Amino acid sequence: MSSRPKVFGAIQDLAREAPVEVRVQGDCMRPFFADGDRVLVSAARLYWPGDILVFRAPDGRLLAHRLLGYRPWRGGIALVTRGDACVVHDSPVPKAAVLGRIASVRPSLRGRAAAVLGFLRLVLRCLNGG
Repeated sequence: MSSRPKVFGAIQDLAREAPVEVRVQGDCMRPFFADGDRVLVSAARLYWPGDILVFRAPDGRLLAHRLLGYRPWRGGIALVTRGDACVVHDSPVPKAAVLGRIASVRPSLRGRAAAVLGFLRLVLRCLNGG
């Protein structure tokens, strides 16, 4: 799904009031979601590792990927995300680009711990120059 900045801002406003429905495209979040599935997205004040977020990518598409953690970026904080079926994490995601989290998925404690461990592996790999 593609979204222009004004349209995306309007959708963000709606998501702050009530869940909005978006259609999943692609297979990067299998087995949770398949291409064509419809999901409800709700905005939140804080997102936790393990949440599946919908955000606007730099090319305008809406992506649904798992939050691994946070990192400093351009004088602020960005989110670190990755699709479950992807081997590489996404470019930093500014909080302003987040539409919300998928309301129907509440990660278990185990799922949240797995996301944090994935983030720690990424940090260690970066620290070791790899």
